[in-house]
Amino acid sequence: MKTYRYSNRNALILMITGLLFLSTYAASQAMSSDAQSRRAGAAGSVIGQPVEGAARLIVRRDPALGNFLIAHLRVDGVRVAAIGYGRTYEGFLTPGRHVLSLLPTPNPKWPTAPGMILDARSGETYTFTAIGDSGYLVLEAPGGPERPRGR
Repeated sequence: MKTYRYSNRNALILMITGLLFLSTYAASQAMSSDAQSRRAGAAGSVIGQPVEGAARLIVRRDPALGNFLIAHLRVDGVRVAAIGYGRTYEGFLTPGRHVLSLLPTPNPKWPTAPGMILDARSGETYTFTAIGDSGYLVLEAPGGPERPRGR
């Protein structure tokens, strides 16, 4: 009887420890990702706050990419966001030509795709979805892959 109680107690302690570890890890990852996005959002050609004449950029992540893949969005070579499962990036771009690219991590199943050129116009909204296509992680506009659409 004592062996049965002892093993139940150990299993309970192990489960509680595991749950505490996972919840702490998830919270630190979320805070780290948000802080990095805010820091990087102010750098380069990406504007963190709306400015008159800026173009809006929205990048959603396709859930079919899986729970563990994170899509790192780069604008003009500067990492601006880490987009995890169920997340969306919203930011602003200065008007003009920009190169958008995605890098999947960890252990990318897809190689880095060449950047997509976006000619951002003042006041326009550009919406994309990060998807896996033909062995690459690419941005797909509502009309199909790599065809930006402004509203």
